[in-house]
Amino acid sequence: MSNTSPILNLAIIDQLILLQQQFGEILIPSAVLDELKISEERPGSQAIREAISVGWIQSREVTNEPLAQLLKQTLDKGESEAIARTL
Repeated sequence: MSNTSPILNLAIIDQLILLQQQFGEILIPSAVLDELKISEERPGSQAIREAISVGWIQSREVTNEPLAQLLKQTLDKGESEAIARTL
């Protein structure tokens, strides 16, 4: 499970493939997908869209919504959902 920063930052420098090489498959909560703003033409957006299209980045729903809500008091939505999804 990943939050926004590693995916976005590696995509911007054209090194998103490093995540696939290291982990194979990356799961992201829907909040991270929203934060990536892949429908906009931004640096790295095309690489992220391609990774999602071929399936090695996949969006998943949060499994522990109460925990996500609690974490949102101190973290952003993407980080909160990524943590709540993995616990």
